[in-house]
Amino acid sequence: MSNLRHEFRIPDTARPIGGRRPAWGPFYELVDFHPETLTAERIVGRTVREICTYAGTYGMGGPGFLGLRLDDEWLIIAIWGADSWAQVDGRIVQDYFWDKNGWPRPWITDQGDELTGVLVGQPITSFEVAKHSLTVGIGRRTLSISESPEGRPILEGNKQPRSFEDADDLTRAVFLSPTTEIWI
Repeated sequence: MSNLRHEFRIPDTARPIGGRRPAWGPFYELVDFHPETLTAERIVGRTVREICTYAGTYGMGGPGFLGLRLDDEWLIIAIWGADSWAQVDGRIVQDYFWDKNGWPRPWITDQGDELTGVLVGQPITSFEVAKHSLTVGIGRRTLSISESPEGRPILEGNKQPRSFEDADDLTRAVFLSPTTEIWI
């Protein structure tokens, strides 16, 4: 099963859910969201304002999409557990089992976040997305997802590194969104 997602719904803030809503449901009616294919022209020159490693939801939890807030929009990487796919300058963004598996320390751990101070306030300087790779220049740093699974944390279940399937297309899973509340 693919780790990429490309079918989404987002809340329509003009249509609040009246009456009694479910315990794990949205506050607003959900509408289909079909993001446009992202181009460099739409984000180069914009400034990173915030980082979110837990974007997306299915009502009782989240798929862990990676989001970078660029003023009133979010640059979203819609891969399940995207923070363990993405690297900044060759260092994994987040890996919950890094010490157990003997991997290098990621940018974000239970002991702290070293990444926010490095990326927030920096401009997007370049952007390139392909079927199985991504490169985003942020100030003097590079956020990337390489085609090769080498260097990615292993999955705890099968002990294999996260990898793309042949049918995956990252160009459909990297987009701008008005919110991090992206229902899958």
